[in-house]
Amino acid sequence: MNIVQNLMVLWRITLVSSRSRGNALNHEAILAVLPDTEDEAKSTREIAQAMGLEISSYIDWVRAERRLIRALRALVKWGWVAYDKRQNEVGHKFWYNIYWKTEVAK
Repeated sequence: MNIVQNLMVLWRITLVSSRSRGNALNHEAILAVLPDTEDEAKSTREIAQAMGLEISSYIDWVRAERRLIRALRALVKWGWVAYDKRQNEVGHKFWYNIYWKTEVAK
């Protein structure tokens, strides 16, 4: 088995085990909304909105963000997604991550 096949097996195992816990997001759906380049990279909120996640209230957003970040961390670990830290330039100077697909995921 090559590296890509090993990653796919790991991905399926993790996806099945996460679904059994009832809190997983579909990795394919996340990859579908992520841009291909760093210049077009999206924040967690932009990814959630593109996926149509329910974020109408603060508690819904916190739950959706936690699930999304858990899935994004797995995708970063497997090399499918890259990220960078950015600082907000307007208003409060908080830090946030932006995400985009790597060559492996394209």
